[in-house]
Amino acid sequence: MTKLTGKNWTGEVYFDATTKARGRVSGYAWYFQSKGNLWWIEIAEDPSIEPEELPLVGYGCGGWLYECDDVDLPVNEKIFTNFINIKLLFVFDMFEQNTLKYLSAVSCPCSD
Repeated sequence: MTKLTGKNWTGEVYFDATTKARGRVSGYAWYFQSKGNLWWIEIAEDPSIEPEELPLVGYGCGGWLYECDDVDLPVNEKIFTNFINIKLLFVFDMFEQNTLKYLSAVSCPCSD
């Protein structure tokens, strides 16, 4: 685990088969995951949601999502941490400017 920090945000990155990071940005829980050439970041709309409860955006709660699938992800842990920091700064800037894609929570018509 490696600690991450920036202006208005904190988090931790975990390296395993799928690299994951999570934390808070301006009081909202966020989650980063990468797998192969795909990576995404989600930010939960409900500030009471804990980072450990994500991923939920679009299913369990509304929130913001950024996805990318056209990047060769670094394999070196130190370089990957720098990569994550850069991507988080980019996405969190979009979040602060209210230009990040919003997803409503999906409701299930099968529940009574």
